[in-house]
Amino acid sequence: MNEILRKINRFVNKIEIVLGRTKLFSYPQSVQIEPTNRCNQRCIMCPRNTRLDVPIGDLSLDNFKKIIDKLPVIGNLQLNGLGEPLLNKELPEMIKYATSKGIKVSINSNCALIDESLAKKLIDSGLNLLKVSMDSPDPAVYNSIRNAPLEPVIRGIQTLIKIRKEKKSHTPQVWFNSIIMKNNYKNLDEILILGDKLKIDLVRFKPINIFWAGKDSDLTVEIKELKNEIEKVIKITKNLKIKHNLEELLNRIETNFYQRPSKKIPCYSLWTELYIQYYGGVRLCCEFFSKKDDIGNILKEDFQKIWNGSKMRQIRKEFKRGNTYFPACRSCNRFQKNILLYNKIKKLRIRV
Repeated sequence: MNEILRKINRFVNKIEIVLGRTKLFSYPQSVQIEPTNRCNQRCIMCPRNTRLDVPIGDLSLDNFKKIIDKLPVIGNLQLNGLGEPLLNKELPEMIKYATSKGIKVSINSNCALIDESLAKKLIDSGLNLLKVSMDSPDPAVYNSIRNAPLEPVIRGIQTLIKIRKEKKSHTPQVWFNSIIMKNNYKNLDEILILGDKLKIDLVRFKPINIFWAGKDSDLTVEIKELKNEIEKVIKITKNLKIKHNLEELLNRIETNFYQRPSKKIPCYSLWTELYIQYYGGVRLCCEFFSKKDDIGNILKEDFQKIWNGSKMRQIRKEFKRGNTYFPACRSCNRFQKNILLYNKIKKLRIRV
């Protein structure tokens, strides 16, 4: 029954996006919930270092269940925020509760905390995807980015892969999420080699240029230099079995996919997703880092009053026009996805 309701919700959601409705009958398709804002690393590119303006805390299992029960038709759940999710001891039970309702769950983690006991709990929970933050296999480079040792991370990944094999489980899928920046763009081949050696499922690279929009010259890589490096890495790693997205990344660079459009493009995130803090604060998406960006509290208010309240409807109205309504929108990386959806909607409207 839940899956049927999800399909209906997705269908209605798509129609409401095409129609440009600001008051929605549909619920968000995906939600990101923060289990904790505590972290065991201090990454140089993380907004947590400068923009964390709420007390340190964890989401309780009881409150997590209350949130999930208010969102009965979401299909995808990402359990992370401005902290390391595995620091929350109740995380496996949260995952188990969500997956028991047919929700696909993923987490982003540095994996440094995984031992055999935790690995078994994560696999048994039904976790669908674990994305490992891996920016270099060189301990010195890794430490320069994350201010933390690499060895516990490698050990954690090895343990998870080993237990997954012993349990003959296909999940969770294990990916590397590797942010490309000045510190590590010469290590892309080594990251692929490490992923191949550890027998993970995929390496996914993301240029930091996309996120920061050139704001931080100490971290960003010049696009031509990055293109040359990617071309070289593709050639020298062609015999590796590990899957990766470098060809796609190269194609996007060559076709100016990451170049901001000259015209206003709507942002559709407010029709399809939400970001929820450990204390229940609801924000538009994960690009919003301050408590002042909260538009409600799902633990204290009726969800529909937040989702279809006057504030959300006004913001949807501005987003529909393509207005950069908030400062965060001006450096957001989602414009590429919005362009693709905008073009599909435009073609559909012409046909109709």
